[in-house]
Amino acid sequence: MDAQTRKLVGWVIVAIGVIVALLGAFAGVIGIGDDDFGGLQIAAVIIGVVVAAVGYALTRWRPSVAEPTSTPSPSET
Repeated sequence: MDAQTRKLVGWVIVAIGVIVALLGAFAGVIGIGDDDFGGLQIAAVIIGVVVAAVGYALTRWRPSVAEPTSTPSPSET
């Protein structure tokens, strides 16, 4: 996977994590959860934050060795 694709996938994962965390935090307000802040909402917020952090780490990750590039072999030319 090249660096640009990895960055894009990382940002998509960050967005998913943020959406999960926000849905967990505001579940009672938007009507999909209890009025009080319960255990499932806490779990959703924690999972969303962890997923967003993993996505952000993916956007910042750089391999320690250069990724191999595809070069045509002599038989392919």
